Amino acid sequence: MSLALEKPQRVAHAERPSRHQRVRDVWIGRYMMLPALIIPACLAFTFGFGIFITLNFWRLTTGRTRFVGLENYGRVLHDNKFWYSALLTLKFTTLDVAIEIVVATLLAIALNQALRGIGVYRSLLILPLMTPPVVGALIWKVLFRSGTGGLFNFILWKMHLPQQGFLGSPAEALFSLVAIDIWLNGPFIAMILLAGLQSLPREPIESAHVDGASNWQVFWRITLPMLVPFYIVALFFRVIDSLNVFDTIYGTTNGGPGDLTRVLPINGYENAFPFLTLSYGLTIFVMLWVVCILVGGLMYRFVKRE
Repeated sequence: MSLALEKPQRVAHAERPSRHQRVRDVWIGRYMMLPALIIPACLAFTFGFGIFITLNFWRLTTGRTRFVGLENYGRVLHDNKFWYSALLTLKFTTLDVAIEIVVATLLAIALNQALRGIGVYRSLLILPLMTPPVVGALIWKVLFRSGTGGLFNFILWKMHLPQQGFLGSPAEALFSLVAIDIWLNGPFIAMILLAGLQSLPREPIESAHVDGASNWQVFWRITLPMLVPFYIVALFFRVIDSLNVFDTIYGTTNGGPGDLTRVLPINGYENAFPFLTLSYGLTIFVMLWVVCILVGGLMYRFVKRE
């Protein structure tokens, strides 16, 4: 019995699109790129308009402008309150990021263990990240309230220990703000480091344990060096974010007591809106932007060299 083979049919070639269709496809692609172009254009316009305002004297009460050139920048550089706020911002950033790195490292190591219910603890880690900074600041403001109305002072009172001023104390206000910011943003670094720990190869660590190395030696000589790229990413984001901290301080101390927590963003905001000198306040924000660019550039040069 012979099988009849079917005659293969000729495959029809796809028709080449006409010139009109090609032009139409090009313009459709360009239209779809418009959102990606409009957003940077709006940001560039906003930044450029802010620079324009800093070159003028603009007071919100009158709305009139007067070109003054670089006079606002000269005022900022000769303003002792600006330099005080700048040094305070650097102090806050240094304390905040340094302690966050240590706390986040310990959290990442603890959450990297194969324990029962570890998934629940990892889920709880992101709760502070889901909390709006102003809401978190207000919650901590209640917890830090002076007298027995605050939770922490109530606990101290029950334990017959001296109560603390926390946010209202000149000696404790800055450290209390650092604690709040660590609670809000520390999990971000911990998640980055946890992802780094779970992506590390197990062979060098297991070989070191076989050779008799202790857990501390393995972490210090093997794990930590391999985590350096993850630390760099976390540091880059958190340093810039800490330099621009506003909502946490505005929702708790608003720069007080006195000027002890009046960092650069608070200083710029107060000059721009409560004091109604919009041009001078924006000049402070431009100087803060310069500081962020310099810090980011130094970190990039360090990473590139390494």
